[in-house]
Amino acid sequence: MSRTLEWALAGERVILHGDKALYYPAHATLMVADTHFGKGAFFRRKGLAVPTGQSQDDLQRLSALIAYFEPQRLIVLGDFFHHRPTPGEPFLAQFPDWLARHGHVRVEAVIGNHDRHAKGIDIGITWHATLDIGPLRLCHEPQSVPGRHVLAGHLHPAYSLSAGRDRLRAPVFWCREGMTVLPSFGALTGGWDIQPEAGEGVVLIVDGELFPIASRSGR
Repeated sequence: MSRTLEWALAGERVILHGDKALYYPAHATLMVADTHFGKGAFFRRKGLAVPTGQSQDDLQRLSALIAYFEPQRLIVLGDFFHHRPTPGEPFLAQFPDWLARHGHVRVEAVIGNHDRHAKGIDIGITWHATLDIGPLRLCHEPQSVPGRHVLAGHLHPAYSLSAGRDRLRAPVFWCREGMTVLPSFGALTGGWDIQPEAGEGVVLIVDGELFPIASRSGR
């Protein structure tokens, strides 16, 4: 299989990537969902032994995607933050330099439910309640929008396959009627098992490779 897969949404060509990203060539826009930056620091403050380096690793993954697609815009579909960051957190220390290195890319985010905890914190990006690009509506929580194909996050979709005693559970792109839900990008975000209906498209991500199951173009 491949790390990239061409897909059609609302008659538009997009490219799915095995590092849980979607690229929209007509608008030179790269999209991911649910980065949850700072989640590791939040858990450590609560006394949980979570390894450090999650934010740095996720920023490096974004850098690799930017190098691959060379977008003009990077948009996070909500839950950019996991919580309200505190001064000195690794993400806040690393992000300004990362943003400066990618100054040719406009970094934006749709406001997610977790981002509301960080209201008023200025990290140098543009925030939107929702955003329209071509025939697409960019949201955080999946919702039907007449005349638009919705791109959203929030659900952290995952899918399970079984064969005898073997079981595979993997993050997915979930392509539904009028909407596509992106997998969560952040390394510590987990997943929610989906039960796709007949005719819906599911693209599994296994070790960075893409595997379509019962796929069809979005409408």
